[in-house]
Amino acid sequence: MKNMLKEHLGDKYSSNHLRNFCLYWIKASECKASYPSEDEWRMENDLDCLYLGDLKADTLMSAWTPIKWVANYINRDIGISFCKTSSIHSDPYHDLKLLAEDGDSYLPPEHELVKLLNSFLELAELRCNFILLPAREMNPDRYKIMIGNTAVWLCDEVPATLAHLFDPASLGKYFPDKESVIKWIKREHLEMGFEDGKYDLYHVRPLVKGVDPYSPLWPKAEKEITQALEYMIGFLKTRLKVLTDIENGVGVMEDWADAEEYIENVSEKIGDLCVLSGARGKDKVARAIGDVVKKVIGRERPENIGKIDFLIEGDISDEDILQIDNCIGRLCKWYGRDSEIEYAWKCKKDETMSDICKISAVAHLKGHMGIRVPMKADPVKDDLKRPEGMTSDVLWELYRLLNNMYRPYLWVSVGGSRAEYRLFLVNEIAFGHGETDYGVGNMGIELPWCREEWLDLKVTALHESCFSGRTLRITTNALQDFNYSIERVLDYNDMKLPEGVC
Repeated sequence: MKNMLKEHLGDKYSSNHLRNFCLYWIKASECKASYPSEDEWRMENDLDCLYLGDLKADTLMSAWTPIKWVANYINRDIGISFCKTSSIHSDPYHDLKLLAEDGDSYLPPEHELVKLLNSFLELAELRCNFILLPAREMNPDRYKIMIGNTAVWLCDEVPATLAHLFDPASLGKYFPDKESVIKWIKREHLEMGFEDGKYDLYHVRPLVKGVDPYSPLWPKAEKEITQALEYMIGFLKTRLKVLTDIENGVGVMEDWADAEEYIENVSEKIGDLCVLSGARGKDKVARAIGDVVKKVIGRERPENIGKIDFLIEGDISDEDILQIDNCIGRLCKWYGRDSEIEYAWKCKKDETMSDICKISAVAHLKGHMGIRVPMKADPVKDDLKRPEGMTSDVLWELYRLLNNMYRPYLWVSVGGSRAEYRLFLVNEIAFGHGETDYGVGNMGIELPWCREEWLDLKVTALHESCFSGRTLRITTNALQDFNYSIERVLDYNDMKLPEGVC
């Protein structure tokens, strides 16, 4: 994936990302007067346009804003306030040149905020930090917008942008309806800005915990700046992976009319499980087949599957056709464990599909009177022994649930973003606990207030080998969790169960 800032700065580009941005802003500003119009200047000097080649392009997260947060916080005791364009010096680029030439004096590299800032700036110069707006006028409105007769500052903050999309009197005015808003969110791959996969005002992830996303916060305290930078880093890391996967042909596609028609014709029972998948680029057939089989197995036990019918369509070569049966056969044997899952497949060539391979599959389930049975735990084994010292009932329920699942899976949030979950297979489960801590209550009586108990899970990731062999910990305060559910404890630990379990 190209780095347009590197190309724009040429020999002046370095591994110092703060310096890169300062030099970029100075260079862009100094040459602006030489262009006949701002539009022509933008197309050749604005990173938004350099990446997307369109005047409707916009920076998702301002690089200068967090620089100002951190620089002003660290230098607050000596009364220095940094400005992108200085009004108190004869040189308007005084502050930018100071940071470019002697940044370590004002932003010491060993400071934790500076470390976070540098991580953010490294991401901020990449393609993942640029979006295409539905209209050019939305660009300045993301900073300050008039709602009625009132000026509302959004400060280019992503949560504020996402929240105001759902207000027809605010940024929502650029869309005809809510469906168009959601379509744009998905087109620009901003899904990681929402919780629980729900796209509305009430599920926008806040920049800082406890702050209403609709009303942006200008962080001033160290804790607030830390949380804001962690949010921004997690968001851009997730979006970078999504865009990189798409560029490399790993993206999954859904909602194909042909596949849906096929599912309607083939599916014989209400309980049959229908899934779609797809891939582009190198090894597209194997990628798509592997993904669709994992979706089936992730939702249904192998012993409940009578047969899987695959329809594979796309620009498939004769060599691909020879490998398909071997690929499906190996997967069905692997996941079937004791007995290979029965399968059948057919290809549908479509030269218009270019390098895209699409897979739809119907898993015909055994019995159940035609009603699909989700992958739930077996009836709890009576002889399962409660670990010694475990006082938390909800942790005991979770321990029993995982021990009784045929193949215990958990979705785990990675990369600091709840929008980015990965599926892990739990291999081993161990219990542990700490000592009970006591404190003095309002009446002067010593009372227990905290007893931490945990489950350590040895897990294997289904996709990324770098996550394999990890140990994940689920913790809870056993003195406070008496009314908690399994879902709540998992959510507190950034995890969730697969759909249909529990």
